[in-house]
Amino acid sequence: MNELLFPYLLVHQRLGIPGIGSFLLVRNIPKINWEQKIVQPPEEQISFVAETIEADHFFYKTVAQQLNISEVAAIQQFTEFAYQLRVQLQEGGALIPNIGTLLLNPDGEIVFRPMVQNNPFLQNVSFQHIQLTSTSKASSVKPVSILDNLPAAQNSMATTEEVFVENEKRDNWWIYAILLTIIGLGALLLAFL
Repeated sequence: MNELLFPYLLVHQRLGIPGIGSFLLVRNIPKINWEQKIVQPPEEQISFVAETIEADHFFYKTVAQQLNISEVAAIQQFTEFAYQLRVQLQEGGALIPNIGTLLLNPDGEIVFRPMVQNNPFLQNVSFQHIQLTSTSKASSVKPVSILDNLPAAQNSMATTEEVFVENEKRDNWWIYAILLTIIGLGALLLAFL
């Protein structure tokens, strides 16, 4: 069951476990640090809310499909999993792979410690090599197109325009076909009358 929880959370941004609470996937926007000239990638954080949740029938259907079992069997397995998770929580803590650790504080409240997500694709991007100018200077500077430096792109754009013109001509073929059909029918009518 553990291997199904994190992918479901990634796709649906919410995962509820009865008797425990809900995990939420919060996506933050990228941040720009102008002083260091870097763009920090969007962050994904998993938060936890200890709340009473209703049964998620879509989750049960997903589990049933993934494990190739009936929905009733999926509900039973998930209920047993949630029970075991509560037992582990009472015994000192429960680890949910790729999501985090649940602990009980002295007051009996559930505390969540999210797992650090190390995604090598989400690294800072530097723009040190870009010259930033004020708006007054920028207005006198001629805009540069990215296509100016790509002759292959210019050729492909010209080819695209040519194809568009050819397609435009081809799209009118049916008008000529209808006119010829009407003329042919008219000639047949005149021949038999």
